[in-house]
Amino acid sequence: MSVILSFVGSGDDEIRRELVRSRNVFNNFYGHLPQELSQLRRLKIISFSKNNFSGVIPSWIGNFSKLEQLRLSYNSFTNLPKEIGNCRKLKVLKFGVNQLFGTIPSTVFNLSSLQDLYLGYNHFSGSLPNDMCKNISNIQFLKFTSNKLRGRLPSSIGECTNLQEISFGENKFVGGIPTSIGSLTKLKNIYAYNNTLSGLISPIFNISSLEVISIGNNNFSGDLPIDICDKLQMLRYLYIRKNGFTGSIPRDIWNCSFVELDFSSNHLTGRVPREIGNIDDLMFINLGSNSLYGEIPHAIFNSTKLQLLYMHDNNFSGSLPSYFDFWLPNLQKMLLWGNKLIGGFPSSITNSSDLIELNLSYNNFSGFIPNTLGNLRHLSFLNLANNKFTTHSDSIDQWGFLTSLASCKQLTTLCISSNPLNGILPAYVFGNLSSSLENFIFEDCQLKGKIPIEIGNLTNMIMFALSGNELIGSLPITIERLQRLQLLHLFNNELHESIPHALCNLQNLFRLAISENELSGPIPSCIANLTSLRYLYLDSNKFSNLSSSLWGLNDILEIDLSSNAFKGSLPGTIQSLRTLISLDLSSNQFSGDIPITLGDLQTLQYLCLNNNKLQGVIPESLGSLVSLLSLDLSNNSLSGVIPQSLVKLIYLTNFNVSFNKLKGRIPIEGPFRNFSAQSFMGNNGLCGSTRLQVPLCKNSSLHEHKSKIIVVLEFVLPTIAVTIFIVLLVVVIMRRRYSKRKTSSSNGGYISLPEWRIVSYHELFNATNGFGDDIDEQFISAKKDGILSILKLALNCCEEHAEQRPNIGDVVNSLKTIKTKYLRSIEATRPLRITQRRS
Repeated sequence: MSVILSFVGSGDDEIRRELVRSRNVFNNFYGHLPQELSQLRRLKIISFSKNNFSGVIPSWIGNFSKLEQLRLSYNSFTNLPKEIGNCRKLKVLKFGVNQLFGTIPSTVFNLSSLQDLYLGYNHFSGSLPNDMCKNISNIQFLKFTSNKLRGRLPSSIGECTNLQEISFGENKFVGGIPTSIGSLTKLKNIYAYNNTLSGLISPIFNISSLEVISIGNNNFSGDLPIDICDKLQMLRYLYIRKNGFTGSIPRDIWNCSFVELDFSSNHLTGRVPREIGNIDDLMFINLGSNSLYGEIPHAIFNSTKLQLLYMHDNNFSGSLPSYFDFWLPNLQKMLLWGNKLIGGFPSSITNSSDLIELNLSYNNFSGFIPNTLGNLRHLSFLNLANNKFTTHSDSIDQWGFLTSLASCKQLTTLCISSNPLNGILPAYVFGNLSSSLENFIFEDCQLKGKIPIEIGNLTNMIMFALSGNELIGSLPITIERLQRLQLLHLFNNELHESIPHALCNLQNLFRLAISENELSGPIPSCIANLTSLRYLYLDSNKFSNLSSSLWGLNDILEIDLSSNAFKGSLPGTIQSLRTLISLDLSSNQFSGDIPITLGDLQTLQYLCLNNNKLQGVIPESLGSLVSLLSLDLSNNSLSGVIPQSLVKLIYLTNFNVSFNKLKGRIPIEGPFRNFSAQSFMGNNGLCGSTRLQVPLCKNSSLHEHKSKIIVVLEFVLPTIAVTIFIVLLVVVIMRRRYSKRKTSSSNGGYISLPEWRIVSYHELFNATNGFGDDIDEQFISAKKDGILSILKLALNCCEEHAEQRPNIGDVVNSLKTIKTKYLRSIEATRPLRITQRRS
């Protein structure tokens, strides 16, 4: 611990010293702040930054009335006590890079002497007070970077008139830039990147003192001011990437002394001003992912200080200058991919000896790749894919550019895919390339011959991709030396023979794609040793034997074995593939039943078993595949019905069971509402909606379901109604007889219940034409209404007092009304009944 002692008084017998500063930075102190520290009340500076302190900051921190600087950054403290507001003389408060959470105590914004507040890289939440600057007008540095603050930026920000730097970056602020910010005449740096701020940024361009503007990753919009450099002559760093800015790049851009300029991922259009090459101090420029067009100004390639040049993903055209005096001597990275550039490879680029990354992919460059690439001794990443580069096919030095790359000892990625190189890869290339090479990607290059056994020399290889060529022969057994290999892409070639057992030694292999070749024989059982394998594509070969060990790859995500010659039944142990997302076994000769254990694959999204010889029924268990998006069982010999359980597959968008031997009703619920006739064609036994181009069902499960309802309405409910009617009559008769003993028998014209003949169910049945014999849904409603009307009438007839019961004439009229209403209901549906019977 280093201390500064202040001698405030002395005498002959004593020397009184007071500790006013405590600095303990870059140590390994841990635990909590010691209680003994609270006794040093006259401390002016406490600095314990970059240690391992943790826990809460004690409330006694507010007892330091003379404290001017409190620096506790880079620890693991969890709270900021409100008592900090008692330190009235505090000028510097730095708690950045801790684990502080909760809201920022409002007392912090009452520290009128505060000049530097750093609370960045914590977990503070809530919003900043709108009157934040009311009491901290002396503040010069406000830093809230990387928290979880939300809401709008305080409108009072303009009251912090001494502010030099403000950082709101990496939070969740919304709304626009407060207009009051334009009055901060001393402001030099503003950081508001990675929020959800929106609107125009015009208030910022009124601050002539600005040197840094970083507002990337927001939703700002509008055009950039055409006089941006007239207003902001001090501006050096401008970052506005990933917003919604439109319009063109201001022509006066060269009047600024920019060091770094990032306009990427906006909606800028037009040409790049030629004058941009006149910015002498420019070190980094990123105009990528816009809609800029025209030529890239040649003058920019003569910028002697430029280190990073990103103009990718635009519509630039024309060619690059071949010869310049300097050609970016300090250039480290150049990204020009995704444009419409033409011409030959700019050979002068090999003079940029500090170049680390070069990406010219997805353009229209042509000609030969120069043999001078080896001059780029620091080159780590080279991507020339999707152009029209060729090789000297008639030259002894056809692959000279590859030979020269042997000098690039730091090269990790080499991608030349989709160029018509047209030749045989020489074996010596793999012997000379840097051992640091991790990615070798030469897909769709018209390569011929065999894969050289020297590939085993590239022991650091992570991705080896030669797909889409004309390679022959077998996989070299030396491939087992590539112990770091994760991706092996050799699909769409003419490789033959079988998979060598050496492949099973690649313990880190993550993706194996050797589809569309002429490989044959069995799948080696040792493939189960590839415990890191997640994607396996062996489709479109001539494999014939499938080892059961394949189903032991418990963590695999996708398997494609389609278009081979596999036979036999599907194993029941398939349920062990618990994480499987896609399974394609189509176009083979699998037979037997579909295993019910397939229903255990809860993560499965794509299942293709079409074009096989599968038999039996579709298992009900497939209804448990809750994640399924696509199910194809077409062109098999499946029988039985389509399981009703499949209606539960709410995410199913593609379904095909065409050309099987299925029968019964096609479900109409759930996802089946959206399937077309193509999903069911070629199954003569299916029936359902005419929309699906199948016959209407006669005895389908739907009609059976409706018939159950009809039974209830035609027999059960009428029987219950009549039973209730009879019971009520008996009760009333008994009570009536009892009342006759005490009262007169005169009824005044009302129904004499003992004389009312009980009407049988069959008479009611005949009176209403049997409540109908059809099974249409319209009849169900009519029958229900009839029964309810009769029950209501029966209850009215059973009232206790005679004067409340209807007379016989009203009863007859009510029955006639019920009959007439019922007949009209069934008459309205007669055409439909006739159509159904004829069909």
